[in-house]
Amino acid sequence: MSLNSFVPANPDPRPDGRRAFTLVELLVVIAVIGILVGLLLPAVQSARGAARRMSCSNNLKQMSLALHNYHSAYKRFPGIGDSISNGWSVQAQLLPFAEQRGLHELIDFAAGLGRASSAEGFRTPNDQAAATRVPFFNCPSDDVEPKKWVTYTRGKNSYDWLHAGINYAVNVGSGTGTYVNYGDRTDGLFWRESQTAFRDVLDGTSSTVAFAETLMGIGNDQTEIPYTQKDKFIANGSGRSVEDMQDYRDAVWAMDPQSFVESHDRWSGTRGANWISGFGSSGGSINGWYTPNHPLPDLSIRAYQATGPRSHHTGGAMISLADGSVTFITDSIDLDLYRSLWTTRGHEVVGEF
Repeated sequence: MSLNSFVPANPDPRPDGRRAFTLVELLVVIAVIGILVGLLLPAVQSARGAARRMSCSNNLKQMSLALHNYHSAYKRFPGIGDSISNGWSVQAQLLPFAEQRGLHELIDFAAGLGRASSAEGFRTPNDQAAATRVPFFNCPSDDVEPKKWVTYTRGKNSYDWLHAGINYAVNVGSGTGTYVNYGDRTDGLFWRESQTAFRDVLDGTSSTVAFAETLMGIGNDQTEIPYTQKDKFIANGSGRSVEDMQDYRDAVWAMDPQSFVESHDRWSGTRGANWISGFGSSGGSINGWYTPNHPLPDLSIRAYQATGPRSHHTGGAMISLADGSVTFITDSIDLDLYRSLWTTRGHEVVGEF
């Protein structure tokens, strides 16, 4: 018998006898894993987006219930404060009806609010309240930090204050005609010292916006921004009157969105900067001039504004209606139908939306 008969036909040089992966097999495995990740990642992102949208809907529902509870107690809805220095937001007045009585009791309504865009800022202890984040005032899909240092610039003066922002603003009208100033009576649900009640919503509570979602600003003003950041800013115009705002609003409406953004040089980044104030673009009010996530940016001149809902939800934004229901409105909603949702007594016939 020869020695060769004891040698295996395919000797494996490794002691354990296991066969190694070839390079081709390894590349196939990596490719399969890559395909699986590519298939799973959109599903994971979609699930996260759906969860955030559900959370946003729940926040609006909680605010709507608080609004109804307020009406049950006072037989009317709260109005915005009577002046800029006493301009309490509707949201601040709803706190005790949304399980935030402790925060509400911290606020000294009798002392007045004060002005963020001043050396004194909000008056004590209202400055402490303004820096307290209310979780259900913020949408989880917004990528801006709710509590941050905010720089309020007026002329050559700038003031930095720690404030907590808000994503859900109250309906101060359609923004059409002369309804650009929520210091005056609007065609919406709220304005300065409004005392609107259910009986005043002649168009029907299921056809009238109460709250709408918006995005917070980064916390400071800029002279130029990229077009992709326009939803975080408000384009400030020049003038002092309602007529100036109407002219500005109508002129911008006819412009190419990207060209306007690239040429404009006065951008306010304090939108939604604090929940405690109802006046100014940094407070919690909104009108319905633009459909959701409109290509043109929001506009303001002093206390006048032309705005619309904005969000990071795909395809639209969340709103709540005066009947307490919450719904998602798409970017492609018909403009006339959409604006009819912002009026309380426009007598429009509102169909499906």
